[in-house]
Amino acid sequence: MPSIASDKSIEHEFYSSFPENYEIGKTKFIIITGSVMSGVGKGTFTSCLATLLTCHGLKVSPLKFDGYLNYDAGTLNPYRHGEVFVLDDGTECDLDLGTYERAINRNLSKDNYLTTGKIFKTIIDKERIGKYL
Repeated sequence: MPSIASDKSIEHEFYSSFPENYEIGKTKFIIITGSVMSGVGKGTFTSCLATLLTCHGLKVSPLKFDGYLNYDAGTLNPYRHGEVFVLDDGTECDLDLGTYERAINRNLSKDNYLTTGKIFKTIIDKERIGKYL
């Protein structure tokens, strides 16, 4: 029985960080999910992954989604949610966005932070002006 190692060739010796069939310029999404419990490392892992992808020449734009009914993190209880991070455009958001900014060395904006409350407000505002008639 031949050894599996002996069947290897030069083309199988190297690892590529790019997925099969990746096309430069095409948008790809990586979704990081986990428990609702804070402090388990989802934000740290996301920041590290963003740094690695940036080092490989990819453009990374993190989007943090919080399932809160609040419009932003500014009115959340700091004892339950943690501290609030304020972006340059004034958006009050989760502290993870500050970690993302440092990891990818770029300022983020309100477009990088989403809550259920923001989604509901957008839907209600559109309904009020008759967009769904």
